[in-house]
Amino acid sequence: MNYKELLKREKDYLSQYAAKSDAPILIKRQVDEREGCSADENAELRLPFQRDRDRIIHSRAFRRLMHKTQIFNANLGDHYRNRLTHTMEVSQIARSISKYLGLNDELTEAIALGHDLGHTPFGHVGERTLHLLISGNLGNSTNNLNEFNYGGFKHNFQSLQIIDNLEKRTSKYHGLNLSLGVREGILKHTDSKIRIPREVMRTNKLESTKVEVNYSTLDLENIKIDKPSFTLEGQVVGIADEIAQCTHDLEDGIRAKIITKEMIMDDKLINLIIDNKGINWNDLKETVDYRNILIKFMVGDLISDVCTTTKDRLAKIDPKKIPNFTNYDDVYHDQLVDFSEGKKELHKNLSNLITQLVIASQEVTKSDLKAEFIIKKLFDGYYNHPQQLPDYILNRYYKKKGKSVDRLKIEDNIHELKKDPEFIRLICDHIGSMTDQYAAREYKKLYEPEYY
Repeated sequence: MNYKELLKREKDYLSQYAAKSDAPILIKRQVDEREGCSADENAELRLPFQRDRDRIIHSRAFRRLMHKTQIFNANLGDHYRNRLTHTMEVSQIARSISKYLGLNDELTEAIALGHDLGHTPFGHVGERTLHLLISGNLGNSTNNLNEFNYGGFKHNFQSLQIIDNLEKRTSKYHGLNLSLGVREGILKHTDSKIRIPREVMRTNKLESTKVEVNYSTLDLENIKIDKPSFTLEGQVVGIADEIAQCTHDLEDGIRAKIITKEMIMDDKLINLIIDNKGINWNDLKETVDYRNILIKFMVGDLISDVCTTTKDRLAKIDPKKIPNFTNYDDVYHDQLVDFSEGKKELHKNLSNLITQLVIASQEVTKSDLKAEFIIKKLFDGYYNHPQQLPDYILNRYYKKKGKSVDRLKIEDNIHELKKDPEFIRLICDHIGSMTDQYAAREYKKLYEPEYY
């Protein structure tokens, strides 16, 4: 089957609302691989979004997800989610919704598999710590970074940083050179602003504020940051991420005995699901069966709600206004993939409850404080003594300056380095790409003696 036949087969089974693999703006890449760049050997056997999915799966950043914390540190046990298993669950949920709606499940899958590539070691605390370090909000006695905002840090922007600039698959261009449809969906899978907790109150109420981030290293032309994803496939991944987080955080919290039946039995969403299934609370024992039954029905209920709600919304669109993605105005402008209004509020309340219970727990508090300490110390070590950075990281910086690495001259230029936003971003890229284990080992190498 040749390329044209693949396109025809795709159009035969996709709905009118789906993104097609020949849509001009969606398949546009930052570098045209047909002009001076060698195309994939079997490119004619794969459509553009299939190629993007495969590039993500075979990337180093994707493999590193296995050793990055989701909520609970891997040392707690083998059965808790990590960033990779979370990604696979998001992909499964997103594809289920996408198939029901007749959307392009290959675009959906590519976005889902790449959506969390930019996550830091140790979970969201790593993201918050790096953001505070370089946004002028976290003073430190060993540096003056609190005097200047270098743009901040957020994992969806960092995912784009990885696939656009940090990954390497050929000498012809930087990054993975993914299509705009995938890049935009990855960036838009979550809010463009980062939520920073002010403090965990004694009442277990979490106060927070949202702030903007800015990555000067990214080409965001034709991506409207303050709008929903311009494809339904991108919107599907965003809602699938919310479903996966809520349900698996609940399951892991129950497994860790941080969340008990008594803590959640008054929640309206859980009671609604249990009532709909004809289950009696008194018959549920705090066992594997209880946990599995609860999560299974909850995932199914939330997926079903999104599917039916979105299908009804799509049916109301004037067929003449369904976008064909021929230009940057010919796209979806509104959030169409979502929960029903009632279910959205119930989901939000349960998610907030889970967050409060988990973040305030002893286990997560201890892990988060240790993680914050390690990341701060790594940053201080690299910032104050750049010679401790590996050659390939230093080379990435000096190559942009048209220079080669000369370790003998780094000390002489250290004041210039410490004022350069590109150098600050370089350190964040390095730390943000680490796995939990690598970050812990690097901390030991920098600060613990090996003379025993």
